[in-house]
Amino acid sequence: MKRLFFCLTGITALLFVLNGCSGRRGTVDIRVVATSDVHGHIYATDVLDGTERKGSLARFSTFLKRQRKENGNLIYLDAGDFFSGSVETYHDKTAEFYEPSLAATVYNSLGCDAAVFGNHEFSEGADVYMRFLEGCGFPVLGANLKFDNPGDFLPPYCIIERHGVRVAVIGFTAHSTCYTVPADILGTVVVDDIVGSARYWMPILKEKENPDVIIGLLHSGFDNGRFDEQNIEENAARHLAAEVPGFDLIVFGHDHIPYCGMVKCSDDKSVLLVNPGPYAEKAVVADISVTFSKKVRTGVSVKGMLSDVTGEDPDAEFAATFKTRYDKLCHYTDSVIGEIDRGINCNGVLWRTNPGMDFIHYHQMRFQAAEISLASPVSLDMRAKAGEFTIRDAFRVYPYDNRLVSLMLKGSEVKDILEHSASCFYNTVGNGTSALLKTVSSVAGGVNRFITASGIDYTIDVTRKDGDKVRISSMSDGKPFDPDRYYRTTMSSFLTSGAESPLYDIPGFSRDEIRRRTVVTSGADMRYFIITDFYIKRESGRPVSIPGNDNWHLIPDKAVQDFLSSDTVNIILRQK
Repeated sequence: MKRLFFCLTGITALLFVLNGCSGRRGTVDIRVVATSDVHGHIYATDVLDGTERKGSLARFSTFLKRQRKENGNLIYLDAGDFFSGSVETYHDKTAEFYEPSLAATVYNSLGCDAAVFGNHEFSEGADVYMRFLEGCGFPVLGANLKFDNPGDFLPPYCIIERHGVRVAVIGFTAHSTCYTVPADILGTVVVDDIVGSARYWMPILKEKENPDVIIGLLHSGFDNGRFDEQNIEENAARHLAAEVPGFDLIVFGHDHIPYCGMVKCSDDKSVLLVNPGPYAEKAVVADISVTFSKKVRTGVSVKGMLSDVTGEDPDAEFAATFKTRYDKLCHYTDSVIGEIDRGINCNGVLWRTNPGMDFIHYHQMRFQAAEISLASPVSLDMRAKAGEFTIRDAFRVYPYDNRLVSLMLKGSEVKDILEHSASCFYNTVGNGTSALLKTVSSVAGGVNRFITASGIDYTIDVTRKDGDKVRISSMSDGKPFDPDRYYRTTMSSFLTSGAESPLYDIPGFSRDEIRRRTVVTSGADMRYFIITDFYIKRESGRPVSIPGNDNWHLIPDKAVQDFLSSDTVNIILRQK
């Protein structure tokens, strides 16, 4: 009997201790730390050029450890776009695909509590993002993503408990993903409106989970970016805060613009919105204080800031953990994959054909037996010397993960695209015209919106008015060019579906129509085709030979040369 008394007394004492440690009394302070748009900036050193990155998860790891020491009730979130944009994520998906996902392994090591997909996760394709999902030790959320019914693809929300406080995180991906990712890559995943999805899930979340705190985690920018043709809103963070009551904090990304501010909701309460910006250069730090009386929540206060991570020393423990994979990456980047018969550069890109654009058109014309290729310069810094060609050179020449898209365009539509491009960059010259180019800013900041063609021979007459500058003389194989005929045309996924594509500034072009015209999107990105071509040629002992197109130029020659002799635009754009 005495033994039973002591046993009951011990249980009572234990329950008292557990009850006292539950946290649902007084004030509980929780810290939320968040990143977004890391784009594969994992290591402190960029192995492509050997420079130290301003932001990286290696530096962020040091920052995060210190934050955890300051507040043990820490929640770490990421708002998406962790893929695409670095050699390490590219190496992981193309050469290390038999290993666990590098991104998942890194975020697991950082102790990530929840994340959402960005548009770039979807653009990588199902093989890549499913490998990531399988490796994640944390939930990836998608309240506006589904196959057929809400919640049947990814969980819409999760509950994270800290010191007895139930924190709900509900996640969203930019609605515009349904257009910025080619349809045959996005597959059967449906991306719904963020605000509408939040209205659907918010009452379900409150009734089913009764959370103390609700955090919105979304890969969508602050405002603007609406695609008017379908009323699809790309950047919905402000609208979400203003129109859907219930959020205590919203962490967002996608537009690469750091932000920290309050937005008033329809219930007259204000919500803190924070965006850390890209590349792990800054981090969100938000402190949430939850007050309780008799275990019932009586109040929530939130304050936050953006913290600079660029001054942090890279975490030595992080570097040691991933040293083997980093060493493999260095070896991969240094690998010689073949030879090229001439150097690649973008010199004179606005005046005539050049080696850089010839290189892009060469690969695009080989995709799906293209009759016409349309392309824009991916970078003014694209450079490679003749001779040995390495993986590093492939990234310097083509730094983006664009796929190739084959679609059917009428000849007249091809001309419309070239006319629009010409009207954006060239003045109509004549007596008194002081500059050939319309503005320096449109060149230096937007040269990737300048479109050239291969497969046709044409001139751009800068003495003619906008809309009448381009003259297409024939197909490059000598056949007549027919403005009424449909041609198999290859473009990059940037031009067909990119949010900044110049294609949709042209009357008559819509994303819906382009999707209907699309025949197929490549399963791999452009860089994969470049690398594979070098390997194949190397096996047979041949260099990659880039044909010189010489299929277009500006006219009249005298007027153009006169302007070039006095032009003050960046030297890389001048004729040499």
